[in-house]
Amino acid sequence: MASLPLVDVGFGGENKSMKILKVDWTKKRGAIALIATGLVVTSFILGGYIATGSWNPWGHRHYYQNLDVNFGYCVSGSQNFCDSVHNVMFNKGVQWIDQAIQGTTGTVTNGCFPSATCGMKFIALSGSAVTFAAADNTYGLNSGLPTNSGDCAAVEANSATAELTANGMGRAAATTNTLLSGATGTTSQLINTFTDNTAATAVQDSCLVSFATANSASNIQLAAASFTSITLQVGDTIQITWTLTWTWS
Repeated sequence: MASLPLVDVGFGGENKSMKILKVDWTKKRGAIALIATGLVVTSFILGGYIATGSWNPWGHRHYYQNLDVNFGYCVSGSQNFCDSVHNVMFNKGVQWIDQAIQGTTGTVTNGCFPSATCGMKFIALSGSAVTFAAADNTYGLNSGLPTNSGDCAAVEANSATAELTANGMGRAAATTNTLLSGATGTTSQLINTFTDNTAATAVQDSCLVSFATANSASNIQLAAASFTSITLQVGDTIQITWTLTWTWS
């Protein structure tokens, strides 16, 4: 009976199998590490979007920053009551704040650059029945009408005489002007009391403006509010309160 020749195959096949297993395991570990890294990055970006509303989490040092402007008034004398109404912030006024904060040239596009005589601390009144809108161009001289004017309600009424200037109702700097403490959620209030000193006067608008004189190129408005018309009698007062609140996180 013939016998088969013995062949020494050694351990070559086993070595090849072990090498293949090592290569496969290395590839698997690399794939797992890559997937894990992807999940971490995805979680980071997704978390940033949930927190900031942006797909670029590196672009937000603060999650939010808000400026709230609120308006209220109190009437005393022949009638006595207080109320608060919705107000409008003007786009050009907000732009003015941004330029004033960041400006290095001492100039702004519209109105005056903040100084001893220029700042958003003046309160103006009007008796015109108007509707304010954020896009209104509330800056500059009355000669800019009907396109623009910094007088209270002038653009909305298309009238150079819309702002009250007589009977004690002329624009004035806030007699109470509290500044922010620097902490989030704190408020700044601008308050002034107007006294009717000559004749009955109808009032139904208030504007927060940058300059002491009406019909001036230095004028720009930050906000305005319209309310139910009030006829003030001689001796009556109306106290206007504008409250600014900055909130950030």
